[in-house]
Amino acid sequence: MPAVQILHDCCNSLSVVTMLTVPQAIQARGLYDFNGDLDNGELTFSTGETLTIVTQDIGEGWWEARNEAGQQGLIPESYVQLLEPPEPSFPPPPPPSAPVSDWNTPQTEGGDWNNDAWNSHGSESWDQEPPHAPDYTNHNNAGGVNNQGFRGGGMQQQASEEGWDDDWDDENEDNSSNSTTNTSQPNEIKPDAPETTATDKDQLPGSGNFGLSAPKREKKQMTQNSDFSKYGTVKKSFNRFSTFAKTGGDAFLMGTVSANVSESDLIKIIDTQDGPAWNYPSQPYTCAIKSPKKESKLKGLKSYIAYQLTPSFSNIQVSRRYKHFDWLHERLEAKFTCIPIPPLPDKALSAKHSSKGRYEDDFVSERMRQLQLWVDRMVRHPVISQSEVFNHFLTCTDEKKWKAGKRKAEKDEYQGGKFFLTLQTPPTSLDMRDVEKRMEIFCRFVKGMDDNMRNMLQIGHDSRKKHTGPYKREFQKIGGSFKQLAETFNLDSAAHSQNLTAAIDYTGDTYNEIGDMYEKQPREDLDYMLEVLFEYKGMLSTYPDVLKLHEGAIGKAKECERLKDEGRMPESDVAAVIQRADVISFGTLAEMNHFQRERVADYKEMMQKFLHGQIKFYRDITQKLESALHKYENA
Repeated sequence: MPAVQILHDCCNSLSVVTMLTVPQAIQARGLYDFNGDLDNGELTFSTGETLTIVTQDIGEGWWEARNEAGQQGLIPESYVQLLEPPEPSFPPPPPPSAPVSDWNTPQTEGGDWNNDAWNSHGSESWDQEPPHAPDYTNHNNAGGVNNQGFRGGGMQQQASEEGWDDDWDDENEDNSSNSTTNTSQPNEIKPDAPETTATDKDQLPGSGNFGLSAPKREKKQMTQNSDFSKYGTVKKSFNRFSTFAKTGGDAFLMGTVSANVSESDLIKIIDTQDGPAWNYPSQPYTCAIKSPKKESKLKGLKSYIAYQLTPSFSNIQVSRRYKHFDWLHERLEAKFTCIPIPPLPDKALSAKHSSKGRYEDDFVSERMRQLQLWVDRMVRHPVISQSEVFNHFLTCTDEKKWKAGKRKAEKDEYQGGKFFLTLQTPPTSLDMRDVEKRMEIFCRFVKGMDDNMRNMLQIGHDSRKKHTGPYKREFQKIGGSFKQLAETFNLDSAAHSQNLTAAIDYTGDTYNEIGDMYEKQPREDLDYMLEVLFEYKGMLSTYPDVLKLHEGAIGKAKECERLKDEGRMPESDVAAVIQRADVISFGTLAEMNHFQRERVADYKEMMQKFLHGQIKFYRDITQKLESALHKYENA
């Protein structure tokens, strides 16, 4: 019997018809215009346009939808309103002659329930401001940065808060997340089998690697040409603005959240001749890291190194592992949205120590020294050094209080975008054009400095190799030739020849010593320079997130101004958005000011140490050569 006939015969009862009925597609109508980024797999739509929702579990505030033209892509869920169908009235079953294909026909738009649902929202005014896409793309920047990866997942949170409190260890300590690489990158989801039924014609033409019906949005891959932004540094997958929006940055910018921030939580920004600046504390402090100790737990099954930290304001020693530093780094990144947090030193063994275990003294000492540099950077920051989470890290000695403080820091209500609620800015307004000009100059500065760091690091490493290899060998070749000459001259035992032979032999020893001096010299000047350059290279790598965040906020403010010009947003609401965008600008400019102050002090010290070392080095060589020269006076 034909399958169609069998199916028709089964339609004689209402229950069977109900089971066979295909569910209606979920539809939504656009509340605002959205200009999607094709390269990111986004779908452009306009106000009032009806879309069919394909997938709602993309995450990060994004859905997948299809328009009437059959184009499919990602849309921000806050930009659309779902259109709910009415309760089914259970019509009588169709006659047997009804074509099967009619049962699968999706409901067409224009039905009464569609119009009613939209008309209930119909005279949409700006009583409720348009929401912000989960992470904003500045569409006015046509020739600007490729926004790849900008929505690639928020900052990782602890998967099991209680379990993580009870045990700071992974099964292997070396498997812990490393802030130097990318602490905020989620693991890429690779399903065992494709869960999409989309055909080739449904695939997006853009370069984004998002499966159209995939249950999760995967991290976009960066190509060789897209690794670099106009900010000049290698980009991590940009997720900070995604976190910014997800944690309330959108709501802050659009004024839908507020809080009575206590006086102790306020962070003051002041006007200076150099522009906005953080208010520096009146009593700065230091923190020393010393006495690394190998400790164990689980009856010796797990071992780790504990470092002893002593802040100068308390002189009370606390014990911290690398795992604790890693947690602190994650919390600082999550909270201080407009402050680039320098990466921690590598957790894994470097090439220099690859032949030694992670408990060898030289490796432990080297890591401690690098952690000291990181802590020094943090205690000099006027905001981080005064923060509650950093103070908790430096002072807490009680295990129960540590866990309570840890939970409190992880649930801090002023993280991400809400951090800007704590900024107390000057009463004056900022000129958006002036801010953009300053940001453009700083972006060029960061790009140029990043290129300089890479070039100088390469030249410095080459120079170091030459000092320890070719330079040393060349001087010792000269020294060896003089020694061989003296050995030959020594065959002449005449008295008038002995002084000359001794002088030539001394000259040979002098050149051998100069060769040894070349091998050791990088430790006296070049290594410190390379260390500063490497530290700033790491700091510059974190700046694109901050600059991109600010660019997105300014872009949103411009979008609101455009809506005002079109009569779609009240002037008072636009003014409020611009005022809040000023807060973000004040914070970003204050951090730029701090960065430049630190840079001037650091590079002044770096160059002074390098030149002092070079002067002493060549002065010592000169003295050795002069000493050898004096030997010939009596030859």
